[in-house]
Amino acid sequence: MESSSDPGAAAAAHDFDQYYQTFDDPGIQHGFRNLDDPASIDDLMRAVESGPTRNFVLDFADAAACVAFDLSATSISALLNAERPELSSARWINIWSPYNHRPLLELIAKRYDFSPRLLGLMCSDPRRSRQLPLASQHDIGVVRGRWTRHSRSRSDESEVEKGLDELSQHSSISSYDSAARGNLYRIIDDIWHYSSVDFGRSYICLGYNSLYGTKDSGDEAGDGLLPHCTRVWTWLLLCEDSTVITINEDPFPLAEGRLDALQQRILKETRRNLVNVFRSLSKAEEDALMAHNPMALLPIRTRLGDTPQETVHRESDAPGLLFYYLFENWHNSYTLITRKESRYGVELGELRKQMFQSPKLCHIDRLDNIGKELGVLKRHYQSYGRLIDRLLEPQIATAASLQNSQVVSAASQASLDTVRPILTEKASMLGVPLSSAARVRFIRLKDIIDLYALSEVEEYIKQKDSLITMNFSLIAMKESFAMDRLSQVTLLITKATVLFLPVSLMSAYFGLSLNGVRYTAREYWTSFAVILVLSGIALVGFGVISGSVQTISLCKAIWRVLRGWRGPVKGIAMRR
Repeated sequence: MESSSDPGAAAAAHDFDQYYQTFDDPGIQHGFRNLDDPASIDDLMRAVESGPTRNFVLDFADAAACVAFDLSATSISALLNAERPELSSARWINIWSPYNHRPLLELIAKRYDFSPRLLGLMCSDPRRSRQLPLASQHDIGVVRGRWTRHSRSRSDESEVEKGLDELSQHSSISSYDSAARGNLYRIIDDIWHYSSVDFGRSYICLGYNSLYGTKDSGDEAGDGLLPHCTRVWTWLLLCEDSTVITINEDPFPLAEGRLDALQQRILKETRRNLVNVFRSLSKAEEDALMAHNPMALLPIRTRLGDTPQETVHRESDAPGLLFYYLFENWHNSYTLITRKESRYGVELGELRKQMFQSPKLCHIDRLDNIGKELGVLKRHYQSYGRLIDRLLEPQIATAASLQNSQVVSAASQASLDTVRPILTEKASMLGVPLSSAARVRFIRLKDIIDLYALSEVEEYIKQKDSLITMNFSLIAMKESFAMDRLSQVTLLITKATVLFLPVSLMSAYFGLSLNGVRYTAREYWTSFAVILVLSGIALVGFGVISGSVQTISLCKAIWRVLRGWRGPVKGIAMRR
């Protein structure tokens, strides 16, 4: 294992190396490398970002950190069962594609006493959930028929059982199939805000979806509850022996490691937070990193001062801080909605412009889709809030928590020995207490989710609702204007008909052949002019009395035409 230039760090790295040499496993003896060595940090970062990497184990303290990649289940089991070195503050075990590492998950489950249900969900195969087609109507009929035959064969069935059978007949086939097959990925594909909290006497386990602002690739492009996001499930565990375990879903299980360029970019995006946390645990080129990306400097190993108040708690704070920063993942999950130029704000603004130009019913359909996506995001962020609430619930004091507490002095050891037998008799001592440094950050994260995520979602939902109302109003106004214009045209045509009706009657009279009656052309046109003028005067008078806009407008238009015609006539006369 490489050494560091700092004498203190070099001595700590040497102690780590001596510890690993005590194992008979060659993978442990030769697999760990110094995370603080500038010569190896680039290779280690590439290993974290690489798709084929299966797992890594990282031991760290304030003075040194060592990491090994792709250890076997036997090697990790040996590390878990061996006594931890005194200089180690915490251990981070990360596993990718858990469905390929069932033996390793079983070893971890036995070590920390997971519930059988939790282990079964962790070992779910995502390839089954994507290969199984949706149930057809024929499948629904088969299921119903099976339940019906089963109910008929039981003569002593109770009314309650009949009711349950009726409920199962009318339940959705997808939910029935997910529950019956016990595949976690079938459930989280349907419910993106699904989350899981499990407390054991030696661990806390969180299961949640993380969302990334990317598009899926392949045949599934643009599909899902959020077409512009990629969903990745994560198990995050904090164990009593200062071990943090992360188990990450493979976003492309059917690719079998053969990723195209788009999938590689998406994989890099989904691992960004994990890579940032991994990089923050290294002190290699710390000054250059601070100048280049200060957001990657997390207060897990990087500290500015050495005050006694802080130094005494660093060892106990490290696991909780690592647990928190792996969960936070702010730049990926929350910036979907909190950015100034977020997709929903831009799209709602564009829809507003289009509505003012030409409101259409298709805008309602797009707003409805936006509302559904915002509803998914709202429930997603609310599930994060519920997870934090469960973590921050007051924990019952246990003997283990009092023993590990930094505030217990030698003077109070007698009282601790007195209270320990009483505490160990309590049956509800579940969960691992978080350190104060982690608790205050989770409280801050809850406030940030409420202020910058949920409030933004609520604001966009209100904008969406107002745009729907405005679109209907604009469509109604547009139709009203169209109807008003049609009414004006109809009334104008009616008035024109009324204007020429007397003339038509007169023409019909002059067209009659009466004995001894003869009409000249002069008489006809004189009568035509008189009747037309009288009809026009009567029509204008009626329009003035009734306030008809069409008549007044028609008169004004005729007056403007006459004035325009008299102008050129006067000009010609003056030139002559």
